[in-house]
Amino acid sequence: GGESVVAVPGINVTDWILIELRDAADASSATSSTTIAKQAAFVTSNGVVIGIGGSEDLQFKVAVNQQLFVIIYHRDHISVMSANALVESDGVYSYDFSTSADQVYGGDAGYKELTTGIYGMVTGDANNDGVVDDLDKNDYWKISAGEYGYYQADFNMNTQVDNVDKNDFWQVNSGTGVKSVKIYKCQVPE
Repeated sequence: GGESVVAVPGINVTDWILIELRDAADASSATSSTTIAKQAAFVTSNGVVIGIGGSEDLQFKVAVNQQLFVIIYHRDHISVMSANALVESDGVYSYDFSTSADQVYGGDAGYKELTTGIYGMVTGDANNDGVVDDLDKNDYWKISAGEYGYYQADFNMNTQVDNVDKNDFWQVNSGTGVKSVKIYKCQVPE
Protein backbone atom coordinates (compact mmCIF):
# COMPACT_ATOMS: atom_id res chain seq x y z
CA GLY A 1 0.00 0.00 0.00
CA GLY A 2 2.98 2.34 -0.03
CA GLU A 3 3.53 2.23 -3.80
CA SER A 4 3.86 5.33 -5.95
CA VAL A 5 3.91 6.01 -9.68
CA VAL A 6 5.35 8.69 -11.93
CA ALA A 7 2.79 8.01 -14.67
CA VAL A 8 -0.43 6.02 -14.93
CA PRO A 9 0.01 3.07 -17.33
CA GLY A 10 -2.30 3.05 -20.35
CA ILE A 11 -5.30 5.17 -21.23
CA ASN A 12 -7.98 2.88 -19.78
CA VAL A 13 -7.16 3.40 -16.08
CA THR A 14 -10.09 5.00 -14.27
CA ASP A 15 -8.96 4.90 -10.62
CA TRP A 16 -6.90 3.08 -8.06
CA ILE A 17 -7.80 0.62 -5.29
CA LEU A 18 -6.04 -0.98 -2.33
CA ILE A 19 -5.86 -4.79 -2.24
CA GLU A 20 -5.39 -6.49 1.13
CA LEU A 21 -4.68 -10.19 1.64
CA ARG A 22 -5.69 -12.06 4.79
CA ASP A 23 -4.57 -15.56 5.76
CA ALA A 24 -7.23 -17.36 7.82
CA ALA A 25 -9.10 -20.62 8.28
CA ASP A 26 -12.35 -19.14 6.94
CA ALA A 27 -13.90 -15.82 5.99
CA SER A 28 -15.38 -15.06 9.41
CA SER A 29 -11.96 -15.38 11.06
CA ALA A 30 -10.21 -13.27 8.38
CA THR A 31 -9.97 -10.21 10.62
CA SER A 32 -7.50 -7.36 10.29
CA SER A 33 -5.10 -9.24 12.57
CA THR A 34 -4.71 -11.87 9.81
CA THR A 35 -3.53 -9.33 7.21
CA ILE A 36 -0.35 -10.51 5.46
CA ALA A 37 0.00 -7.97 2.62
CA LYS A 38 -1.39 -4.80 1.03
CA GLN A 39 -0.81 -3.39 -2.43
CA ALA A 40 -2.15 -0.48 -4.46
CA ALA A 41 -3.46 -1.30 -7.94
CA PHE A 42 -5.30 0.39 -10.78
CA VAL A 43 -8.79 -0.34 -12.12
CA THR A 44 -9.37 -0.12 -15.86
CA SER A 45 -12.56 1.11 -17.51
CA ASN A 46 -13.71 -2.50 -18.04
CA GLY A 47 -13.18 -3.42 -14.36
CA VAL A 48 -9.89 -5.30 -14.71
CA VAL A 49 -7.43 -4.78 -11.87
CA ILE A 50 -3.83 -4.15 -12.95
CA GLY A 51 -0.61 -3.54 -11.07
CA ILE A 52 0.89 -0.07 -10.87
CA GLY A 53 3.33 -1.05 -13.63
CA GLY A 54 0.50 -2.18 -15.94
CA SER A 55 0.68 -5.96 -15.39
CA GLU A 56 -2.59 -7.87 -14.96
CA ASP A 57 -0.90 -10.15 -12.41
CA LEU A 58 -0.30 -8.52 -9.04
CA GLN A 59 2.81 -9.83 -7.33
CA PHE A 60 2.74 -10.54 -3.58
CA LYS A 61 5.72 -12.14 -1.85
CA VAL A 62 3.91 -13.93 0.97
CA ALA A 63 3.52 -17.45 2.31
CA VAL A 64 -0.03 -18.70 2.84
CA ASN A 65 -0.50 -20.93 5.89
CA GLN A 66 -4.27 -21.46 5.80
CA GLN A 67 -6.52 -19.89 3.16
CA LEU A 68 -6.23 -16.59 1.35
CA PHE A 69 -9.01 -13.98 1.40
CA VAL A 70 -8.87 -10.66 -0.45
CA ILE A 71 -10.30 -7.27 0.50
CA ILE A 72 -10.85 -4.44 -1.99
CA TYR A 73 -10.82 -0.85 -0.73
CA HIS A 74 -11.84 2.12 -2.89
CA ARG A 75 -12.07 5.82 -2.06
CA ASP A 76 -15.86 6.15 -2.21
CA HIS A 77 -17.17 2.58 -2.34
CA ILE A 78 -18.06 0.20 0.47
CA SER A 79 -15.13 -2.19 0.98
CA VAL A 80 -15.66 -5.86 0.19
CA MET A 81 -13.98 -9.14 1.10
CA SER A 82 -14.11 -12.45 -0.73
CA ALA A 83 -16.67 -14.81 0.80
CA ASN A 84 -14.60 -17.80 -0.24
CA ALA A 85 -10.90 -18.53 -0.23
CA LEU A 86 -9.03 -17.58 -3.39
CA VAL A 87 -8.42 -20.40 -5.83
CA GLU A 88 -4.78 -21.24 -6.62
CA SER A 89 -3.67 -22.67 -9.95
CA ASP A 90 0.01 -22.93 -10.94
CA GLY A 91 1.00 -20.49 -8.20
CA VAL A 92 -1.56 -17.86 -9.24
CA TYR A 93 -4.50 -17.00 -6.99
CA SER A 94 -7.66 -15.64 -8.59
CA TYR A 95 -11.15 -14.55 -7.60
CA ASP A 96 -14.12 -13.13 -9.52
CA PHE A 97 -16.31 -10.86 -7.40
CA SER A 98 -18.65 -9.99 -10.28
CA THR A 99 -20.64 -13.22 -10.72
CA SER A 100 -22.87 -13.13 -7.63
CA ALA A 101 -23.56 -11.32 -4.37
CA ASP A 102 -22.54 -14.61 -2.75
CA GLN A 103 -18.96 -13.93 -3.85
CA VAL A 104 -18.71 -11.21 -1.18
CA TYR A 105 -18.56 -11.84 2.55
CA GLY A 106 -21.91 -10.68 3.95
CA GLY A 107 -23.59 -10.95 0.54
CA ASP A 108 -25.80 -8.16 -0.69
CA ALA A 109 -25.67 -6.25 2.61
CA GLY A 110 -22.55 -4.58 1.21
CA TYR A 111 -22.68 -5.48 -2.47
CA LYS A 112 -25.20 -5.10 -5.28
CA GLU A 113 -26.25 -6.17 -8.75
CA LEU A 114 -25.14 -3.37 -11.08
CA THR A 115 -26.72 -4.79 -14.21
CA THR A 116 -28.36 -8.15 -14.87
CA GLY A 117 -25.95 -10.87 -13.73
CA ILE A 118 -23.06 -8.47 -12.95
CA TYR A 119 -22.31 -7.53 -9.34
CA GLY A 120 -20.09 -4.79 -7.97
CA MET A 121 -19.16 -2.52 -5.12
CA VAL A 122 -21.62 0.01 -3.71
CA THR A 123 -20.67 3.65 -4.29
CA GLY A 124 -21.63 6.71 -2.26
CA ASP A 125 -19.42 6.21 0.82
CA ALA A 126 -17.42 9.43 0.40
CA ASN A 127 -16.07 9.47 3.96
CA ASN A 128 -15.18 5.77 3.72
CA ASP A 129 -16.75 4.81 7.05
CA GLY A 130 -18.46 1.71 5.62
CA VAL A 131 -21.97 3.16 5.35
CA VAL A 132 -23.67 5.27 2.66
CA ASP A 133 -25.47 7.92 4.71
CA ASP A 134 -26.18 11.66 5.12
CA LEU A 135 -22.59 12.37 6.21
CA ASP A 136 -21.39 11.42 2.73
CA LYS A 137 -23.81 13.87 1.13
CA ASN A 138 -23.52 16.71 3.64
CA ASP A 139 -19.78 16.61 4.37
CA TYR A 140 -18.54 15.70 0.87
CA TRP A 141 -21.08 16.04 -1.93
CA LYS A 142 -22.47 19.44 -0.86
CA ILE A 143 -18.95 20.88 -0.48
CA SER A 144 -17.75 19.54 -3.86
CA ALA A 145 -20.92 19.99 -5.95
CA GLY A 146 -20.12 21.81 -9.19
CA GLU A 147 -16.41 20.97 -9.03
CA TYR A 148 -14.39 19.16 -11.69
CA GLY A 149 -11.48 16.86 -10.82
CA TYR A 150 -10.69 13.96 -8.53
CA TYR A 151 -13.22 14.19 -5.69
CA GLN A 152 -14.54 11.59 -3.27
CA ALA A 153 -18.10 12.72 -4.01
CA ASP A 154 -17.68 11.95 -7.72
CA PHE A 155 -19.56 8.68 -7.28
CA ASN A 156 -19.78 7.84 -10.99
CA MET A 157 -16.08 8.75 -11.51
CA ASN A 158 -16.61 11.04 -14.52
CA THR A 159 -14.45 13.86 -13.01
CA GLN A 160 -17.33 16.13 -12.05
CA VAL A 161 -19.43 16.32 -8.90
CA ASP A 162 -23.04 17.01 -9.82
CA ASN A 163 -26.66 16.02 -9.20
CA VAL A 164 -26.14 12.75 -11.07
CA ASP A 165 -23.70 11.68 -8.34
CA LYS A 166 -26.21 12.56 -5.62
CA ASN A 167 -29.45 11.42 -7.26
CA ASP A 168 -28.38 8.35 -9.25
CA PHE A 169 -25.69 6.96 -6.95
CA TRP A 170 -25.66 8.33 -3.39
CA GLN A 171 -29.45 8.56 -2.96
CA VAL A 172 -30.13 5.11 -4.40
CA ASN A 173 -27.52 3.51 -2.12
CA SER A 174 -28.21 5.54 1.04
CA GLY A 175 -31.64 4.13 1.74
CA THR A 176 -33.24 7.57 1.27
CA GLY A 177 -34.13 7.35 -2.40
CA VAL A 178 -37.41 6.27 -3.94
CA LYS A 179 -35.58 3.44 -5.74
CA SER A 180 -33.70 2.23 -2.67
CA VAL A 181 -34.68 -0.92 -0.84
CA LYS A 182 -31.96 -1.04 1.81
CA ILE A 183 -29.08 0.70 3.48
CA TYR A 184 -25.77 -0.84 2.40
CA LYS A 185 -23.09 -1.43 5.02
CA CYS A 186 -19.54 -2.79 4.91
CA GLN A 187 -19.31 -6.45 5.94
CA VAL A 188 -15.48 -6.80 6.07
CA PRO A 189 -14.52 -8.28 9.48
CA GLU A 190 -12.58 -5.86 11.67
